[in-house]
Amino acid sequence: MGEGPMRAESLPLREAAWSAGLLGAVIVGSLALSCLEPLVAVAVLAAGALPPARAVGLTLAVWLVGQAVGFGLHDFPVDRTTIGWGIGLGLAAAASTLAAAATLVRLPGRPSWFRAGLAFVAAFVANQLVVLGVQQVVEGACEIVPGVISRIGLLNAAWLAVLLAADALARRFLGSGTGFGAPRPA
Repeated sequence: MGEGPMRAESLPLREAAWSAGLLGAVIVGSLALSCLEPLVAVAVLAAGALPPARAVGLTLAVWLVGQAVGFGLHDFPVDRTTIGWGIGLGLAAAASTLAAAATLVRLPGRPSWFRAGLAFVAAFVANQLVVLGVQQVVEGACEIVPGVISRIGLLNAAWLAVLLAADALARRFLGSGTGFGAPRPA
């Protein structure tokens, strides 16, 4: 009797703690490495751990913190172009999360590495398509630069590998019921 309601009540708390841990890790890592926040990696991890709406919310929280750091610490200019890009990157982050979630739901029972890999490809493609659209709207032209795209892809792939490893270690040693591929109650 006591275990059922306790589990239902503790699930949002565990999800909140897991989300806060992910957000904190990304913020600290991004500041320490002086690089952009890995929104595609966050999208994949969040989509594999949370229901879609919460996953989008977490990914957008990471995006919002990145915007706050950019405008607050790095003195991003407050102009139409910068704000347009900021909003566009938020849209790209949401699209990445939805693409990852749509991919993961079609791969039940597959190994986590396989699910994460395919979700990453879907999320990255969605992200880059939105970014190209944003570039067209904000800049008035769309330019594909393979070196930039591959750098962003490799950066996000490395972040995803590190975040998945940290997530697996946390679930193993802390006994967290939330994380990439952890079973969710119906």
